[in-house]
Amino acid sequence: WANASLDPICFVETPQGQVYDTQLKAAPRPIAVLDKLLSSSGPYLSGDEFGVQDVAVASYLLFVPQFFPGIDLSKWPSVSRYMLECVRREAYGKAFGAETQAVLTRACEGYVAAGR
Repeated sequence: WANASLDPICFVETPQGQVYDTQLKAAPRPIAVLDKLLSSSGPYLSGDEFGVQDVAVASYLLFVPQFFPGIDLSKWPSVSRYMLECVRREAYGKAFGAETQAVLTRACEGYVAAGR
């Protein structure tokens, strides 16, 4: 699902493969469905345990604020909380670096606070 459905929502590309926009500025239905799923699943897609499916989905979602720093994802409160849970993981900081983790943590905290 992440590659086939989430990628073209998160990243709109030119025919040459250059990212120039995101459909997350609008309200794509699959993100609303994901938000609803996450509202009843626990902190991660399968509940309390972080899994490979979270690696795939969270990776796409967490790249969005890096490509589009002004994006507001607060209209999806469960997605915002999910992103925050994922980016706060120690393993995320080890994989992407403390600076990237700090920037994305602040962004996700802002989404969560605005979505309340």
